[in-house]
Amino acid sequence: MQLPDHGLDPSAIRGSWSDATRDDVDWRGGRGWSLVYDSPDWHQQLVDDASALFAHENALSASAFPSVQQFESETIAMVASVIAPESEAFGVFTSGGTESIMVALKGYRDLPGNETRRRLVMPVTAHPGFWKAADYLGLTVELVPVGPDGLPAPADVLAAVDDRTAAVCLSAPCFPFGVVDPIEEIAGQLAGTGVGVHVDAAMGGLFLPFLDAAGVEPPQFGLDVPGVTSVSADMHKYGYGMKGASVLLFATPELRHASYYVSTGWPGGAYAASGVIGTRPVGPAAAAWTALSALGRSGYRELVAQVMTTARTLQAGLAANGLEVIGTPPMGVFAATSTGPSIPAIAGALGERGWWIDTQEDPPSLHVVTFPRHGEVAEQFLGDVAWAVEKASADDAPQSAGASYGVMVRGGSIDDQVLREHLDERFTVPD
Repeated sequence: MQLPDHGLDPSAIRGSWSDATRDDVDWRGGRGWSLVYDSPDWHQQLVDDASALFAHENALSASAFPSVQQFESETIAMVASVIAPESEAFGVFTSGGTESIMVALKGYRDLPGNETRRRLVMPVTAHPGFWKAADYLGLTVELVPVGPDGLPAPADVLAAVDDRTAAVCLSAPCFPFGVVDPIEEIAGQLAGTGVGVHVDAAMGGLFLPFLDAAGVEPPQFGLDVPGVTSVSADMHKYGYGMKGASVLLFATPELRHASYYVSTGWPGGAYAASGVIGTRPVGPAAAAWTALSALGRSGYRELVAQVMTTARTLQAGLAANGLEVIGTPPMGVFAATSTGPSIPAIAGALGERGWWIDTQEDPPSLHVVTFPRHGEVAEQFLGDVAWAVEKASADDAPQSAGASYGVMVRGGSIDDQVLREHLDERFTVPD
């Protein structure tokens, strides 16, 4: 592949777009169970329009583009009104859950008085973004095991905390099992100790508060919980915005200031950044603002009720086919183990029917993230699950697989080198 001598015709370019997506997951048809969080078509089109309209404005400078200040500040305020309605919040806008984690942990690391605090304590189910951030920031991670219900024992988490601990990192919910960590109990014990508590509500931030629409008591996880000092919520998940958008809220201005990067020594002038990324489009912020404004509280409540109806149908159908949900997940994110044939064999058979579904290893399980669109295909999916279980039971040699998050690596065990080679393939021109 080389740069063409002359520009291609726009029609050829558009044809190449179609060719490139030939093997992509058909998420519009409801065939994917992760990665794409879809809203109703009218809403999604509005969000797409906002993203495209502000695709070229540069969010690096709110001085040149005041639009970014409006979209980001108002998005932060709207999110805070949902997950921190009774508390003062000091927010920043980031490019996603991993950057929110990175920025939050920089705040804890650089907070005055925390010079000797370089440890993080978290359940093993905490997002790998925490481990990644710790690696970048020179922090150490102490992992706490979880029980069969996917939850850590509060006593185990608290026992791991010492005077070198900067923060305890909890999830609402954790990605692997969709269960909400015992945030109130742990944070309450740490309130006033100088140890921060960050809650990763990337998935649940704009879902959990509306669970009463589905007849479920919403768990408490935000800044209103004594001891919680920061919380993040992704706009591109159940906020139904464009990818590349997350809101991070701090309980104090001191934490937010510690999270910033500022420099005054560069010949080009003073530099100040609230996140890791420099130049970035205003589009994701405009889309996030649009997503929130277009749905409002009633729209989010309606979507939560819809997703939960589908999730309950799915869980009942999986149970009827010998699959067991782990723990008691309060929302449409959950994992299911098999009491019969192997999970890799079931997942492989579902793949033959055109379904993209992630698998997990500890314990072996299918991972399901329920989206609004899945209500249209739930019965078809469950029919294929029944077929997949029967097929997997009959196969003499069930497939083996290495479970992974964000990538699909099947056919053997996974180690560091395998994952690096997998990333190499992303930058290799296909045949």
